[in-house]
Amino acid sequence: MAYLEFEIPTRSWNSSEREILLAKMFQIGFEGFVESEEIIQAYIVQEQYSGDDLNQMVDELLSLGMKVQYRFHETEDQNWNEEWKKKFNPVIIGDLVLIRAPFHDASRDLPCTIIIEPKMSFGTGHHYTTRLMIIEMMKHDMRGSRVLDMGCGTGVLGICACMQGAERVLGVDHDQWAYENALENVDRNGATMMEVRLGDVNSLGSEVFDIVLANITRKTLVQDMPEYTSHLVDRGILIVSGILAEDVQYVLNAAYQCGLSHLNTIEESNWLSLSFVK
Repeated sequence: MAYLEFEIPTRSWNSSEREILLAKMFQIGFEGFVESEEIIQAYIVQEQYSGDDLNQMVDELLSLGMKVQYRFHETEDQNWNEEWKKKFNPVIIGDLVLIRAPFHDASRDLPCTIIIEPKMSFGTGHHYTTRLMIIEMMKHDMRGSRVLDMGCGTGVLGICACMQGAERVLGVDHDQWAYENALENVDRNGATMMEVRLGDVNSLGSEVFDIVLANITRKTLVQDMPEYTSHLVDRGILIVSGILAEDVQYVLNAAYQCGLSHLNTIEESNWLSLSFVK
C-alpha cells in the first residue's frame, strides 16, 4: 500500500498548536505521525488523500493564526507499523527517566521507565516542554502527595508522578482521544493510583492537591492560573510549561496576581518551565 509522507516544520509551535494540527490531520484521513523537535511527519494512504480537504484544513488553521507549510512525497509500499516503529526512538531524561513505546527493547529499562503508546496525544518525551516538566518534577519529593496533571495528553507526567511515589494522581484532558490514550497508558504502566478524567479545570469541584502540573499553552496558563491556585494547598507546588521565552512575563504576572512565589526557571531551546509555591 502506497503512502504519502508530509513533512511540516513546527519548531516554533507550542504543544497546543501541535495537538490541533494532529487532530485536524487525523480528521481528514492521516493515520500515522512521527514528531521530532523540528518537524512533524504525517502519513496518509495515497488513495485516501484529498488536496481539497488539505487546503481547507490549511485555511482553517490560518484563521487560528497557525501558518502551515509542508512538503510531501510518495513512499514505497511498506509495512507502515514497522516503519513507524523505526522512527520512534526512546527518550532518556536526566539519566533518570526513560520513555519508550511498547515495541522497544526492554533490556535497557531504567528504574523509572514509562511506556507510552503515543497515538494522537501530546507527550512522548520528545518535545522540550515534556522533558522540562519531568526535569523539574524530579527536584520535588512527591511521595505521599496528591498530584493534578492538567491537559494530561498521553498521561506521561501523571504516570511519572505515580512512579515518584505520589499517593493519588488525577489527569484531566478535554480531548476524547487524549483521554482514551491516557487510560491505556495508565493501565499499561500499572499506575493504579492515577485517575483520568475527561473535562477541563471546571471538572475539579472542591478537590485540592499538593502539586499541580500544567504543560499547556501560555493563553490557557494565564487564563486558568486562578483555578490552579485555588486547587493548591498552602505551600503547594505549581509546575508549568508550554511557554516560549518571549511569553514568560505573561505567565509570571498571572502567577504573582494569584499570590504565588516564583521558585525556579529552566530553559531549553527557547522553551521554559516555571515552578511556583503557594
